[in-house]
Amino acid sequence: MSDISPHLLLPYILAAQAQKHVTHNEALRLLDAVVQLSVLDRDLTTPPGSPTDGDRYIVASGATGLWAGWDLNVTTWVDGVWMRLVPRPGWLAWIADETAAAVWTGTIWKLVGVPQDVSDAIFSLVNDADPTKRALFSLSGITTATTRTFTLPNTSSELAILAGTQTFTGNKTFSGTMTVSAATATIGTSAATSTYGMGTGATTTGLTKTVNLGTGGASGSNTVVNIGAATSGAGGTTVVNTPTVTFANAVTAVGMPQANLTAQLLGLGGATADATNRLSLNAPAVLMNNAGAGIEVTVNKAAAGNDAAFAFKTGFSARALIGLLGSDDFSFKISPDGSTWNTALSIDRTRGRPTLPQGAILGGLAADPSGRADGWIWFNTTAQRLRARADGADFNLGPITGTGVLAVADNALEASTVISAPGVATTSIINVSLAPSLDADENSPDLLDLVTLWAEAGTDQITLNATFSDPTSGAVKINWSAN
Repeated sequence: MSDISPHLLLPYILAAQAQKHVTHNEALRLLDAVVQLSVLDRDLTTPPGSPTDGDRYIVASGATGLWAGWDLNVTTWVDGVWMRLVPRPGWLAWIADETAAAVWTGTIWKLVGVPQDVSDAIFSLVNDADPTKRALFSLSGITTATTRTFTLPNTSSELAILAGTQTFTGNKTFSGTMTVSAATATIGTSAATSTYGMGTGATTTGLTKTVNLGTGGASGSNTVVNIGAATSGAGGTTVVNTPTVTFANAVTAVGMPQANLTAQLLGLGGATADATNRLSLNAPAVLMNNAGAGIEVTVNKAAAGNDAAFAFKTGFSARALIGLLGSDDFSFKISPDGSTWNTALSIDRTRGRPTLPQGAILGGLAADPSGRADGWIWFNTTAQRLRARADGADFNLGPITGTGVLAVADNALEASTVISAPGVATTSIINVSLAPSLDADENSPDLLDLVTLWAEAGTDQITLNATFSDPTSGAVKINWSAN
């Protein structure tokens, strides 16, 4: 006969045994420890520092110290020492810190009442009424060290394998990434009035929501996003509620077969439009090319007293205005500072007659221009004369005047001298007269026996001629004028 019980290994009191209370008390201790087994923890490898009498633990693997070699055994603190209890298959223990029950299988403490792993890579569910109906589950497609968690929804519907045609009714929520690998996929096919939402959650102010359409294409690929009717050119209305639309990259072209583009404000080239400058443009050049027989740009004003003008500015301070400025007469105005204005040219709207309120300054030419034609006017800086051409001839606008000295040889009856006269042409008419002399080298007219005095016009010069009744010597000063 064995000295211990077969299951709990409780010591028996032997016949004629001395101090039977020792054996009896030992059995009671084992019963106290094992019956209604509840341990505080099963994760410790060393004893706690200040145990209380009756504390029980399942020793974790790799135990050391006083628990060395007691891996997965039950231990209890009794009368100041740790007592070891070797579990038997079927022992049930409550683990207090996990609020869970575990059963000893002979090799591990296995939790009871929680989902358990199935060791087979493939397991099946078979219909009781018809065993030919079977669902197989395989773990081969899951990456190593990966856990997949599936929560059954609170619904009577069935989620089938997402292949082929799928129909979703009611409210469905998808989180993460939903991928449709088919070449063609459709969401929302109702032909009646309907609403389909994508990315419609109530995003908190200040946060950003991103809705991707047609993304993932490689560089150089084409992406077509149809919005509205599928038929090109079909009527209808598309509404964009957000006030700002931003393109991440430069848009090189927007092709529209035909459209009326209506916008309250339009800024191009990075310019910002505002309530006054509703069309604003930053550009090195602007091209307006005719699409028909010609091109016309219209600048309209509502009333005669308004302005219809082009303004030219420096640092956004106006310097010149061209247009219908405060009237229907066309005018050019110029300003040194953007506040004081001078009218440079005004053209009368009734007769088309131009007026130069500030006068005109002609740029000077060192010589008469080549190729000049009738109607030309210019300023000859060499002659210091304003000249014009009419009827094939050049003439000065206003008389040219000057003085010259006619030299007379000793005891001569006639004299001839060429003097410089810039601006005189061969067609000019020259008038000459004797001038009072202030120079001692020039004889006074009353000392000369002058008979005739005349001049001949040349190009930029005059030939002075005179005859005398008696031989004369000296020089005489002459005034001349040419037309």
